[in-house]
Amino acid sequence: MELTNTIKKWIFFFYLLDSDRDGVLVPSDIDKIMQRVIDMRKGLFNEAESNYLRFVAQKSFNRLLIEAGKGKERKITLLQWVRIIKKSNESGKQSYFVRWFSASAVRFLFDLCDHNKDGSIDFDEFETLYQILGLKRGNIIFAFKQLDENRDGRLSKSEMYNAIKEFFSSSNATINNYLFGQYHAVSDFYMNKLITV
Repeated sequence: MELTNTIKKWIFFFYLLDSDRDGVLVPSDIDKIMQRVIDMRKGLFNEAESNYLRFVAQKSFNRLLIEAGKGKERKITLLQWVRIIKKSNESGKQSYFVRWFSASAVRFLFDLCDHNKDGSIDFDEFETLYQILGLKRGNIIFAFKQLDENRDGRLSKSEMYNAIKEFFSSSNATINNYLFGQYHAVSDFYMNKLITV
């Protein structure tokens, strides 16, 4: 089956969250990401802040489960993920799910990366995001410049929201492809192995 670029982008984000690459998102995947954050930035977060970040991460995941209609199962498979995205894009206009997910992602990223709590993300803080998600550093400078629409050297929530929403809703392969690294770099095997819809 030919996957659209929109679906590939969503699969790529699933791939970033799926810590053990087993094709299923569960709470422990989110815990592993949060532990990676805390381990990588030792001394940056005290115990209370670390616990708060874990709480926010799990709360965001729980809301994702509810939005996806999977609250009781406590997991989302890659196949279910693709079905959710396909259903949310059926009407041809930007879905509530895409808007909600984009806004939630921005709030979470700001909680994670805005270390000095000034309401914006500078280059060093943005670099943290790439490290957390296990992305290659190669295109970080280009990505930061593209996101910084007003060229003030800082990323605002609105700049991040606009880019993330456009990335997830566009079927154009090149639109904001730099945002989470090159999504087409993920192997076709992973992209296709559980897609049977």
